Amino acid sequence: MRTEVALLRLLKKLQSLEASRDRLAIAESLVVATLEILDARFALLHVFRATPSGYLTAPLAWAVAGGESATTNFDHLDVDETHLAAEPLLEECALAPSGVTTHKEEGGFVLGFAVGPQGCPVAVAEVHCNERPVDELCACVHELLAIYAEHVGLLDYAELDTLTRLNNRKTFDENFDRFIDLAQQAAHRREEHQASEHEEDRHCWLAVVDIDKFKRINDSFGHLFGDEVLIRVADLLRKSFRGSDKLFRFGGEEFVILLRHVSATNTAHILERFRETVEKHEFPQVGQVTCSVGYARIDPTLSPAEILGHADDALYYGKENGRNQVQQFEELLKLGVLKQAPAPMLDLQADIDELFK
Repeated sequence: MRTEVALLRLLKKLQSLEASRDRLAIAESLVVATLEILDARFALLHVFRATPSGYLTAPLAWAVAGGESATTNFDHLDVDETHLAAEPLLEECALAPSGVTTHKEEGGFVLGFAVGPQGCPVAVAEVHCNERPVDELCACVHELLAIYAEHVGLLDYAELDTLTRLNNRKTFDENFDRFIDLAQQAAHRREEHQASEHEEDRHCWLAVVDIDKFKRINDSFGHLFGDEVLIRVADLLRKSFRGSDKLFRFGGEEFVILLRHVSATNTAHILERFRETVEKHEFPQVGQVTCSVGYARIDPTLSPAEILGHADDALYYGKENGRNQVQQFEELLKLGVLKQAPAPMLDLQADIDELFK
């Protein structure tokens, strides 16, 4: 009887999973279903992110017996990421051939379910139970997690650039609006003197990255090696920025970065470090590749097109003055080398498309 009830719950959760595009809502629904099917005390979904030093993991969603559940919204919280090697249960589960591990703990059992391919899962579900669940119930959860992985894969297909696997152009507007809202909330807290000390100097930023002389790379080495440059630059972007920052390929050789709550000094350091990383990287056949970066603070009193235009102006100032450099719009204004001109309030989509033609 217990198994039949679990199967009914599984079917209901599958319906809600397939109808949603909200990744946080999907993750929360997943841990609630896992908790209910296994009659667990606590369930937690960990997500993984690849870095040069190995996988990092962070909590994404959790549920507690009694009805409480929540998600980690990376847009609003500074979440501590830990190395996978520092989490023995997660590491064991990620490498387990079956994708499932079970351990006795004080007061019950802790189970791990890998989500995704063996050795490189996208997540691990950690579940704490008073009693060891029967194999049939564990199989239900394993199937649910497999379907979750497939659904996330379909979302990735729709929302990620097919070559670089970064966010694609059509996902930018929604994310940019969210960052403008975050900047507005932070500005309001500062005005009301409610901002914490560490928030006072932190802002949201938009940066535009352009690979220098990319046409020459394509013309000299062919599009196959040009694509390899794009893929490697995208990998360097992923490894250089936090999970809470948003990375986009805008088409061609241009990329956009949205950074959340960073001081002006740290933003300059982070972007300069990325530029140096690209410059020092050895690209197959091509050798050295450089990039130019222009960035601007996300000012919630400006239109999205104006903010993008500021970053674009800084980028092209750098490209016209030697390339392979990072330039900030606000600093260029202070130096008097750029002038701020108000942008007409046009259609956002048309305005942004015009900037990145």
